[in-house]
Amino acid sequence: MRIVIVSLLAVVSLILESTLLQYTRIYGIKPDLGLALIVAFAIMRGSGFGAFLGLSIGLLLDMMYGITIGMNAFSNMLTGYLIGQMHENVFKDSYLPAVIFNLAAVFTAQHLYFMLAYLTNNLAGTGITYVQTLMHVILPQSIYNAAIGALVYRYIYRLDEMDFMNRRIY
Repeated sequence: MRIVIVSLLAVVSLILESTLLQYTRIYGIKPDLGLALIVAFAIMRGSGFGAFLGLSIGLLLDMMYGITIGMNAFSNMLTGYLIGQMHENVFKDSYLPAVIFNLAAVFTAQHLYFMLAYLTNNLAGTGITYVQTLMHVILPQSIYNAAIGALVYRYIYRLDEMDFMNRRIY
């Protein structure tokens, strides 16, 4: 049952990101609900689940928006794996880990995406520099996602505690 619920949450988060959250932009930056979802489940379920969810959401993002298929998938998968490595050392009942890990997740995922875009020559001729990306995208989105991610984490934490999340469908 967990896979069905998580799949629905992933699709709903991508739909919300592409529709309603376009109107919540602050200085051109919108929150990344997919990454907040990856962080929440990676903290609760570990690196394997975080990597799988990151790969799935990243592939959906690549199919919707990506120039090169796999850039979002790789950066989200690696971020979900790295965040999930800490799941046994985290006090899961607090908001603080969600804030810290959402900051770290956006910072990591955006750096990986920028590095991949640079290495695949997708930034050629655009005039986009690392400092511009850091100051105008990565840092503001990290702060914005940390605030939104804490709320998402609290919702996912309560959802994950329910009995139906551990039931099998078959």
